Amino acid sequence: MAALVEPNRGLIELYFRADVLNDAIDALERRGAQTVRVDAGDWQADTALASLANALDFPGHFGNNLDALADCLFDVVSGEYGFAVGSSIKVLAIYQFDSFVSASATRAAQVLDVMYESALVGLKLGKPFLVLLQSDDGDLSLPEVGSQSIGWNRAEFSSSTRTSR
Repeated sequence: MAALVEPNRGLIELYFRADVLNDAIDALERRGAQTVRVDAGDWQADTALASLANALDFPGHFGNNLDALADCLFDVVSGEYGFAVGSSIKVLAIYQFDSFVSASATRAAQVLDVMYESALVGLKLGKPFLVLLQSDDGDLSLPEVGSQSIGWNRAEFSSSTRTSR
């Protein structure tokens, strides 16, 4: 698993160019990962959770709050739904995450916290769950989750690589 998660990057990673993100997803899928892709371009504080619930096939009783998100993501990581049965590596790719941050920075930070906790549970269970975020804002800075900063991927680590598409 060490080759799948760069130790200096963490379980949530940030991408600027969608093609760089898609290349990373392709590499993970060649290693057996399954990916769920979500567009956050129109997410608002009150719609983000429902969009995630739909994309990850949460059960009908999903409560549309952060506690329910945490519970359902635990089930996703455990393999109950959201990805094909037996997926060894689960990847949640969220495009245009910067739009969600602009619409509701507080809710975006809360959702990231829940996703990070779910990714940690995945590690403990031996079922990796990675969250890859794409941003159209090359200067996007996200709050820490746990005590970890969310960094740019290795190919776009330098800000000079995120100035044009």
